Amino acid sequence: MSSPASLIRSSKANCKNCYRCIRNCPVKAIRFKGSQADVMETCIACGLCIRECPQKAMHVPSDMERVREMLAAGDVVKVSLAPSHVAYEQKPGSMKQKLEEIGFAEIRETAEAAELVSVYYAARYQETGRLLTTACPVIVELIERHYPQLLPCLAETDSPMIAHAKLIKAVNPSAKVVFIGPCYAKMKEARMNPGWIDAVLTFDEVAVLAGSCRESSGAVEAAAARGNMAIDDGFPDEAAASAANHGQPRGMKPEAQASTQVARLYPMDNGVIETTFFGRELPELHRAFSGLAVCRSVLSELDAEHGSFFLELNACSGGCINGPVSGDGCGLLEKQRRIREHRRKPASRRALPPLPEGALARRFYDRTLQKAGHTEEALRGVLEQFGKHTPSDELNCGACGYSSCREKAEAVLDGKAELYMCMPYMQAKAESLSSVVMDKTPNGILAVSEELIIQEANEAACRFFDTSAQELVDVPVELFVDPAEVPFTLNEKTMNKVYFADRRKTAMVTVTYLPDFRFYLLVLTDLTERELEQEKLQRLREETVEMAQKVIDNQMRVSQEIASLLGETTAVTKVTLTKMKQLISRG
Repeated sequence: MSSPASLIRSSKANCKNCYRCIRNCPVKAIRFKGSQADVMETCIACGLCIRECPQKAMHVPSDMERVREMLAAGDVVKVSLAPSHVAYEQKPGSMKQKLEEIGFAEIRETAEAAELVSVYYAARYQETGRLLTTACPVIVELIERHYPQLLPCLAETDSPMIAHAKLIKAVNPSAKVVFIGPCYAKMKEARMNPGWIDAVLTFDEVAVLAGSCRESSGAVEAAAARGNMAIDDGFPDEAAASAANHGQPRGMKPEAQASTQVARLYPMDNGVIETTFFGRELPELHRAFSGLAVCRSVLSELDAEHGSFFLELNACSGGCINGPVSGDGCGLLEKQRRIREHRRKPASRRALPPLPEGALARRFYDRTLQKAGHTEEALRGVLEQFGKHTPSDELNCGACGYSSCREKAEAVLDGKAELYMCMPYMQAKAESLSSVVMDKTPNGILAVSEELIIQEANEAACRFFDTSAQELVDVPVELFVDPAEVPFTLNEKTMNKVYFADRRKTAMVTVTYLPDFRFYLLVLTDLTERELEQEKLQRLREETVEMAQKVIDNQMRVSQEIASLLGETTAVTKVTLTKMKQLISRG
């Protein structure tokens, strides 16, 4: 068994750092680095992050191109079709119609292998008295990574998908097998069990592939030319008696068998239990549990060495019919109705050959990672960095995706999370910074609603209008600023110098509309002192000019008296003094 890197990928362009993925990840297998989500190798491929991401930043690489290449090369490509397809279809038979259009050589239902798996489940339970089903790859990996003490309880047989591929390739070893279902985890399971499944498609991808095949004419004709396109609705009834030879353990009783029609119930809650024949005595605890939160709760309570139980576990709530790519064209009850109706339909009667003993045997591994130990001092150091100075500061709100502030601190030390991911801390920091800007700026600031009601005012605005914030807020702005002098427009910023006569103050008033917040931002730059200084300077200039004029007049008088005695003109002196006066007037 190989262990590939994470199946799910994150697009940096689309990730907006909202943490919704980590909040919904049941095993916290998402690392945040540089404000970007990165899915880790410990991901169990449940697909919840793909479904939950509002920006569609999470995705799984598609096998569609591989399928196209196999078909174009003339390979014999056969389909293993999950029975949940009837819950996905918009109209009965549409899925198989699309598969015919694509040009597959044969279409078979995975349910025929599910029958064999159920036979093994029954025999295994009779031997041990304790069994956890292994059809769901998410549950299997969850147990391997987080509940290794329960590994002995796992049914040591292939999932229906892998078992079906082995059955198909027993007929034609060179055939290519494409599994089609509602599950991303099946892609990972196929890669971890190489050599059996050649490609995995989701139901959505089948629709895309069929659409592209319609554009390229002759797909179905080409498949027919390759030979015998066949539509198989299930495992053959008359071959059911030979099911005990299909790789089941020794000593399995041939009568412990299920019919293919019943095996079509696998994708819904209790489907495995209804398919499995237990004989006369049912297990002490035989229940179906679905949804990862519920399954984790159940697994945490189980004792691998005591009690009797047969538990059918599905990661998706309601079973595979509610898988991540199961479609939303109808509700859960309608999906269940379709599955039960599909169960009653007759099955094909073409047999698959028996497999050697042990061919479907499977092993499981303890894949838990050693958890790094962190000292209390290290944890406290991280907690204090994002504002958690005392236990009362630890809100444990879960907004960052972790159940507690301490768990988030551990993730920071493990390199999985960043300090800024604490929403309350960042909000308090932003509000503090905003408060500093609002309170310390020398300019008065008013936030005015579209109805021209003052919503907020800073200290500088209160000082300018000689009033309190309580008297400024929730009142019409016209009580303090005349809209005739200060236009409030949606499309452009306005700037006007306004004299407030009642307060004997002057300000440059700038009004900007902020469409994202749907209010106006009014900024008052107090020009009163500047205006007073300019008035003083102007008075000084005027006094200087007046004094200069007196000097000129006096000088002219004296000059004229001297000139009359000397007989000289005063024109030059007059021109010089006049120029000096003009220079002073211009300032």
